[in-house]
Amino acid sequence: MRLHKVLLGCGLLLSSVTMAQSSHSHAAQGKQLKGEFKMKELLADSAFAWFHSGVNRYDANATMVNYIKSNKDKIQLVALVNTTDEASQSLLGRFYKVMILASVPEESIHMYGADNSGNTGNTVADGYKVKRLPVILVMRDGKEEGRISGNSKESVEQDLAQIIMKMNKKE
Repeated sequence: MRLHKVLLGCGLLLSSVTMAQSSHSHAAQGKQLKGEFKMKELLADSAFAWFHSGVNRYDANATMVNYIKSNKDKIQLVALVNTTDEASQSLLGRFYKVMILASVPEESIHMYGADNSGNTGNTVADGYKVKRLPVILVMRDGKEEGRISGNSKESVEQDLAQIIMKMNKKE
């Protein structure tokens, strides 16, 4: 009888923990930012725990990061994401880790959240004619030099470095 109560108690505890975790992760997937936002908004809200863990887990290539760092003053970056989409969540964490390591100033990064139909509610962001989210645009003097759409081909830092290299060859 005593073993039965212990097993029942363990079962109830396990099910309550499981339910709490699933409701927490479901809530995190459900919070959607629309329009322009800053990294501090993602860091300040527990609904975006995926962002914090994505930044901390990513191990960036130091050589590529240093190349981006040496060219950071030449570029502006625009990220269009859907904060409820797994691909956007993954790319955004990796992207920001690279931006932090490369010391790219926050003023050089413009992030826009889009709803499930791809609408940001911002005329500037909607003017980039993005067909698929997530996307990171590399801009120079208001002109698009390249983009990373969906998942990066190699890695975020390598794809960004390649776009910058092509841009530098044009000079």
